[in-house]
Amino acid sequence: MKSKIFQSLFVLDVPAETARRRLIRARVESYFLENPVMPPVSYDGLRVYANALIKAEEWEERFTAFVMVCCGNAIWRPVVGAIPYNRRIFLLPQCLRNVSLCQAQQDELGLLCSECGNCSISGFLREAENLGYVALVTEGTTITTRLIESGKVDAVIGVGCMEVLQKMFDSVSKYAIPGIGIPLVTCGCVSTRPDAEWIKQEVYNFRDDPSIRLLNLNYLRNKSSSIFGEEQLTRILGTPKNKTELIAFESLLSGGQRLRPFLAVLAYEAFVNEPDPVVINMLALSVECFHKASLIHDDIEDNDGFRYGKEAIHTRYGAPVAINVGDYLIGEGYRLISESTLSHELICEGVKIVSRGHRSLTIGQGAELISIRSKKILSLYEMLELFDNKTSAAFRVSFLLGAAVGGASPEILEVLSLFSHYIGIGYQIKDDLADYLGDKGDIAVRKFSILLSVLEKHLDPLEKEVLMGAFRTDFFETIYGMIEEHQIVQITKELLVNTINEAIKCLGSLPNLGLKLALHEILGKVFKEYI
Repeated sequence: MKSKIFQSLFVLDVPAETARRRLIRARVESYFLENPVMPPVSYDGLRVYANALIKAEEWEERFTAFVMVCCGNAIWRPVVGAIPYNRRIFLLPQCLRNVSLCQAQQDELGLLCSECGNCSISGFLREAENLGYVALVTEGTTITTRLIESGKVDAVIGVGCMEVLQKMFDSVSKYAIPGIGIPLVTCGCVSTRPDAEWIKQEVYNFRDDPSIRLLNLNYLRNKSSSIFGEEQLTRILGTPKNKTELIAFESLLSGGQRLRPFLAVLAYEAFVNEPDPVVINMLALSVECFHKASLIHDDIEDNDGFRYGKEAIHTRYGAPVAINVGDYLIGEGYRLISESTLSHELICEGVKIVSRGHRSLTIGQGAELISIRSKKILSLYEMLELFDNKTSAAFRVSFLLGAAVGGASPEILEVLSLFSHYIGIGYQIKDDLADYLGDKGDIAVRKFSILLSVLEKHLDPLEKEVLMGAFRTDFFETIYGMIEEHQIVQITKELLVNTINEAIKCLGSLPNLGLKLALHEILGKVFKEYI
C-alpha cells in the first residue's frame, strides 16, 4: 500500500538526450554487475537502490522513477536473457501510431497493425515476431495479466510511458514474472517517440545460461495431475485386489485440486537437473494418500455427507469402513516412501517429515473438534496455532518432502518450513473471509471461524459475555452485528495482508531462483486480491 502512495508523488521524467539515457543505464548496469541482486525486488526496494545511485552519481532527483526502471531492468535482464524468445511477450503502446494515417483495426487484444509504414510499430512487431515473441499493440495491463495468469509467457518486455510502466510493474511483480520496461522518450498519448535502439537491445537480448532454471507452474501442475488417471494409477499401484483397496483407489481418482502433489513435485524439480519419473510418482501419490485419508476422516468427524459433489465414503459404506479406508491410505502413503528407490537416509528423512506433519494434523483437528464440542470460541493465538497445525502442516509436508528428496540443504528446508507456516495461515484466513463474505459460512454452519477469534480479541468483558450468549444460543444476527460494528472483516483482511507480507519476506533468503520465483507466483495467484 505504501509504495502506491510513493508512486503518485514521483515526477515521471525521462532524460530527453540519448547520451544521458545511455549513461544512466550504463552506470546502473555496472552497479548491479558488481553487486548482483536476486530478483524479485519490491517497488520500495527499487526506490532505495535508485536513491542511492542518484546520490552517488549526483543525478537529478526528478529522474528517480526513470532510474528505478533502469534498476529493475538490470536486476531482471540476466533472467529475461535466458528465457527463449517464444516464451516472451512484447508489448507496444497504441500511442506510437500515426493517428492521422493509421489504417489498423482493433480487436479484443489490441491494435491489428496493417503494416502501412506510417509509424514505427510495424517494424518493431515484425522483428519481434520473427524471433518468436508474442507481440501485441495494446493499452493498459489487462491483456498482460491474462497472459501471465494463463502461464503462456515467462517474461514481459514492455514499452510505454512511465505511468503505464508503473501499472505494468504492479501486474508483473504480483506474479514475479521477469520483466523489462522501456520508457517512451516523449509522452502525450498521441504520436509518441520511442527509443528504438534501446528497444532492439532488449528484444534481441538472449544468452543461454544453464544456471538459470525457471519452473513452469502450468506444466508441473499438469504433470502431477496426470498421475491420477485410472490407467496411470493402475500401472503404478497395480489392480486393486480387494474391496478396501478398490475404495481407496476410487478415492485417489476422485476430484480435488491435487495441490499437495503439485507442490511436492515443484519442490523436487527445483533441485534436480534430471527429475526421476519414479520418484515423481512416489512423491505425488504419497502426499495425496495422506490428504485423501485426512478428508475421509474429516468427513466422518464433521458429519459431512458429501465430498466433491458425491456421497462421502462413510455415507456410502458406513463410518467403520471409511475409517479403515483412511487408515489404509495412511499406510499406503508411508509404504510408497519406505519402498521407494531413494537412499536409506532420504527414506528416513521423508518418513520423519511426513510423521511430523501427520502428528500436527491430528493435534490441529483435535483442537477444532474439541472447541466445537465445548462451544468455545478459540482465542486468536489458539486459532492461528490450529491453522499452523492443520493447513500449514499440509503445505510443509509437500514442500519439505519434495525439496529434501531433491537434495535441498537444511537451511533451505528451514526457509520452506517458515514459508509453509505463513502461506498455510494466510490460506485459511482467506478461506474464512470468503466464507463469511459469501453466506456467513462456518459461523452459521459449524460456528467456527477466525472472524470470531478476532472479534473476541477486540471486545470488552461485557461485550464478550453478549458474544458468548449469542454463540451458545445460535443467535447469529447478534454476532453478525458485532462483526460489522467492530469492523472485524477489515481487521481480518489486515491480518491476512500482514501474513502474506511475512511469507514474501521469508522468500528473500531463498537462494534457489527458480523455486523463489515460482513461490512468488503461487502467492500472487492464491492471494491476488490482497497483493
